[in-house]
Amino acid sequence: MINRHWYKLTGIRLLAVALLFFMVASQKGQSAAAANSSVTNQKIIRYVRERFGIPDSTKLTVAPVQDSQYSDFYKTVISVQDGQKKSTQPVLITKDWHYLVIGDVLVASTTSQRNPRANASVTDEKIVNFVRTKFHVPDSVKLTVGPLQESDYEGFYKAIIYGDNGTGKSSTPAFVTKDGRYTVIGSIFNLNADPRQEVEQSISLENQPTVGPRNAPVTIVEFADLECPTCAEMQKFIETQLIPKYGNKIRIVFKEFPLVTIHDWALTAAIANECAYQLNPADYFRYRSIIFESQGMIDAANVRTLLLDFGQRAGLDRLKLATCLDSKASLPRVEADMREGQKLGIMSTPTLFINGVPVVGLNPDHIYQLIDQALQKAR
Repeated sequence: MINRHWYKLTGIRLLAVALLFFMVASQKGQSAAAANSSVTNQKIIRYVRERFGIPDSTKLTVAPVQDSQYSDFYKTVISVQDGQKKSTQPVLITKDWHYLVIGDVLVASTTSQRNPRANASVTDEKIVNFVRTKFHVPDSVKLTVGPLQESDYEGFYKAIIYGDNGTGKSSTPAFVTKDGRYTVIGSIFNLNADPRQEVEQSISLENQPTVGPRNAPVTIVEFADLECPTCAEMQKFIETQLIPKYGNKIRIVFKEFPLVTIHDWALTAAIANECAYQLNPADYFRYRSIIFESQGMIDAANVRTLLLDFGQRAGLDRLKLATCLDSKASLPRVEADMREGQKLGIMSTPTLFINGVPVVGLNPDHIYQLIDQALQKAR
C-alpha cells in the first residue's frame, strides 16, 4: 500500500464532525481590517454555509478580521456551534477580500519576485523542506514539485507536489502567489463565486457509475470510501430507503474517495470498483453493494482475493477483473474522483451533493428535506 505519511499532504484531514471548519485556533489583537468586519463576516458566513451545506439551525460566526503575520493576508476564526458542540477554524483572507484560504502557508520569499518561474528551483526546494518537516514525511519518500502553472484563482500559480515511496505515487496541489512570496498548501475558496456553480463546474457527470434516469429532476453525487463504515450504512440507506421512496425522480452518481490516511485497503477496493464499471456498468452497483456488505471480512492481506470473489458473485468475469485490478487500469478514474473531491473541499465520507448542496455524513431527515425542496423547485 502507498505510504501513509505522504497522504497527509492530500488535504484529506479527517475530522470527527466531517467539516473542515471544526478545529481550534487563537485570536490576538484588533486590527484596522475590523472596519470592514461586519460586511465581510456576513459574506464569509453566507459563503461557508452554502459551500459546505451548514444548515440554518447551526450557529455560524466569524471573529473580527485582523492583520496576520503574512502581509498579503488578513486572519480570522470561524466558529461553528451545533447544540452543545462548538468548534473553531482559523482562516486567512486575501487583502482584496477575494479569497478564503485554509491550510498551511510557507513564506517562500521575503521580497516580491518579478518572475517566480525563473527562481522555481529555489522555491521548490523550500516547498519540499517545508512539506517534509510539517507533515513528517520520511526521507524514504521522494518529494518533487512540478512547474508553476496558471490556476483557477487570480493572483496564484498552481504547482503539484509529487510523492513517490517506490511502491506508490501521489500528488497534491499547492498554490504560489504570483509575486513568489507565499505558498499555500491547502485549499483556496473564491468568496465572490456562487458555491452552487462551483460544485456544478467541478463535478464530472459524464461516463460515471450511475443509477436512475439521466433526466431526473434531482441529481445526487456521492463521494464514498469502500472501507468507511458510515458509507456502508449510506449504501444500505440508498438501496432500501432512498431509491424505493423517490424512484425515477432521483439520479445517483457514485465517486471514489478512498481515505488512504486511515484505511489500508480502500484504494485497492476503489480501483476494483472502477474496474467493475469499466468491464460492465450494469454490474457496478451490485458489486459495490457486496463490498460494503462484506467490509468486516476484508483486510489488507486478503483484499485482492475477496474482491475477485465478490466480482464473480456480481456477475463479472474473474480473469478480466484480475487483469484490470493488477494493472491498476482504472486508477486514473479513481484519481480523477479524488481530485474533484479535494477541489470541493471534501474532508470525510460519505459526502453527498444534492443538486449542488453538500451533505456530510448520513442524516436521513436532512437528505429527505433537500430532495423534497429540490423536487418542489423543479415543478
